[in-house]
Amino acid sequence: MKEFNETKQLILFFIITLTWTWVFGFVPVFMGIEGTPLGTFLFYFGGGAPSVTALFIVFLTYSKEQRKDYFRRCFRFRYMGIKWLVLIVLFFTLISIVAIWIGVGIFAFEMPGMNYVHAIVQNPFNLVFVLFISVISGPLNEEFGWRGYALEKLFVRCGFTKATLLLGFIWGIWHLAWYFTPGQAQYDLLQNSLFDAIMYIPSVMIFNFAVSYVYIKTKGSILAGAFVHMFSNLLGSQLISPYSTEIGMTIRYTKMAFFGCLALYCIFSKKFKEEYNERVSSFV
Repeated sequence: MKEFNETKQLILFFIITLTWTWVFGFVPVFMGIEGTPLGTFLFYFGGGAPSVTALFIVFLTYSKEQRKDYFRRCFRFRYMGIKWLVLIVLFFTLISIVAIWIGVGIFAFEMPGMNYVHAIVQNPFNLVFVLFISVISGPLNEEFGWRGYALEKLFVRCGFTKATLLLGFIWGIWHLAWYFTPGQAQYDLLQNSLFDAIMYIPSVMIFNFAVSYVYIKTKGSILAGAFVHMFSNLLGSQLISPYSTEIGMTIRYTKMAFFGCLALYCIFSKKFKEEYNERVSSFV
């Protein structure tokens, strides 16, 4: 009975999250008010659905001990430690360097402007602002839900690979309103190439292997998953902006190559499977 109830709650989480985000994301498009103060408010109000929905369910259905464990894994740095923070930063830095080298050095695309990097060099205190923007532009309004609530429940029901791909797919289509909202990366993709716009979905699915991998390696640290999300955005997009569509797609496909290799490791590594099984056994 408990398993049945948790499955219903998980389905309810996805239904509420997708409906909430799509309704408030598409209303400005249908009303023609994208970019206005009201349209921008509605769009970003919809973007907070994953975390807000999950927190409501956690407070309504979790026991006191479950809530304590949930929030410890959300906020306690010791669950991931400095090692994984450094590895995450180095990993995404390497991806960006390789992608820019391929784009600029091999294909002769225009070098990214890196306005934020220049601003930080001129005044190191600007780093605080950049990190703040990076936190609120994804991890804060999403990760209490995707990794905090949904991921471990999908692990138990589907296994590592299916759970990662399924959550990645849902995470990808959750962005549908972004395709019709000027100023969003997905909008630019659709204007430039239908193929690249469609490929955004599988790119999110493959990226989700990186988040799931770190989540397991850090014993279920929701904070660690949020850092993967944050530094992927920060080091692969925000810090190097503005950049051409060509450079953006080079970065995306380079990421897919790196994440694809990591996915193969997760799928075929006996050692990782043992770590995964040990972690999942604690969920049940």
